[in-house]
Amino acid sequence: AAASAAAAAAAASQVAYGGTLDGAVIYNNLCTGCHTSGAGGAPTLDHSHWDARLAKGTDTLHKHAIEGFTGEAGLMPAKGGNPALTDEQVVAAVDWMLDNLK
Repeated sequence: AAASAAAAAAAASQVAYGGTLDGAVIYNNLCTGCHTSGAGGAPTLDHSHWDARLAKGTDTLHKHAIEGFTGEAGLMPAKGGNPALTDEQVVAAVDWMLDNLK
């Protein structure tokens, strides 16, 4: 049991932010750098920046955030530039952002 606990702890340490699926934690530690300032054409949390993107569907937004995307407005690096994020963490961060549009 101790060996499996140690293995689980080691695996968790290699996943970003302890593997949390709290989108706010992920956003505030990684995404905010670009999505607060609009750096690189990143949309801020303003509906006017997201309405056209939302029309493509959340599955597309999740895919672009996971795999990366270059659009007319700028570049979204895969997993926000942090390959230690799991796909589920990226989805959680995107969903948090969409839930917090102003």
